[in-house]
Amino acid sequence: MHVRRSRSCSKSEWFGQLDISMSKILATIVFGALVFAITSCHIARFIDDQKLKKVGDLWSDVPRMEGLAPSEAEMPAFVKILMRTALNNLWRLNKKDEDRTPSSGDWVAFATTKSPDDVKGFYTNERMTSFGSWEASKNSTCLNGSEHGFSGVGCVFKKIVNNRGIGLLIVAAPDNEKKQTHVFFVRVETDETRAATPAANTQKGEIKALNGTAPYGIEKRPKPAGLNLDELLPKQVGPYTRTLLEKSDQRGVTPSSIEIEGNSVYATYRAGSKEIFVEFAIAASAENAQATLDNAASETSADFPTDPRVGSIRTEPSYLKRNHESGPFYAWTRGNYYFSASAASEADLDAFMRSFPY
Repeated sequence: MHVRRSRSCSKSEWFGQLDISMSKILATIVFGALVFAITSCHIARFIDDQKLKKVGDLWSDVPRMEGLAPSEAEMPAFVKILMRTALNNLWRLNKKDEDRTPSSGDWVAFATTKSPDDVKGFYTNERMTSFGSWEASKNSTCLNGSEHGFSGVGCVFKKIVNNRGIGLLIVAAPDNEKKQTHVFFVRVETDETRAATPAANTQKGEIKALNGTAPYGIEKRPKPAGLNLDELLPKQVGPYTRTLLEKSDQRGVTPSSIEIEGNSVYATYRAGSKEIFVEFAIAASAENAQATLDNAASETSADFPTDPRVGSIRTEPSYLKRNHESGPFYAWTRGNYYFSASAASEADLDAFMRSFPY
């Protein structure tokens, strides 16, 4: 696993991007791979730009803004990084010996005398939803590049058609010398069923009761229940206070609820200068929750550990404990509930986990 970061990230940000969320695959691809790649705290395997095919015009489900003229402009490095990140994350759930070929990736470039803000103003959620049936969003899916280290704007859209997940990236970058704006459109697709299969196939056999003791004795704790976030992610855990609760696909936006098989939720806990980052999700079944745990193992290392002191899967509860280069990490499942916690030191993680209720 190769790590590429263009700015330093806090450990909570690092693990927030490292943890495998229970987000639906398209939300992961579009928001995780594209939006958070822009903000630079994202893991990706980078491949040759030529894996993407250039096309001559926009796709039928993308409206054409007036004033767009075909362009042969070369893409800036940051757009290439976004393209590579998008393609590679189409198979980020696959293990090294499984099919890693993305379904497709196309791009097209235009030039216009209009500004990047004009592009952003045209490609709104409302227009994209009504014109091409792109998924509606109450919040803007665009961001200003000036806040994230590049000039211009970037917007992302997503939808599912005939079981294929489709992600669209639009980047408008100013060319001050030519007094015009270059607009790049990148479209990536994946088969949702196929992408999810490798994770499910790693889990075989009956889930049995844990024979032994899990780290922190989680098997002796009550099982979580319901959908109440304040109960599932308590505002106070021992000396730690929950200071932030946010959606995994919309960082900074506080969730009012959580859906089964929906996007995961991030919680940040603090006690003085000490910080714990928690990811939480609810699957439709214990098998799905444990598939997420197995994916977390493959992201933090190679294979799921066989040492029962640090890992157990196909058991109730299941768990994974790792000392990663960026700090200790612990993930576990209780039934169809998935949790993970990361910290700067093992002592901090121990103090948090001793008080966590589940």
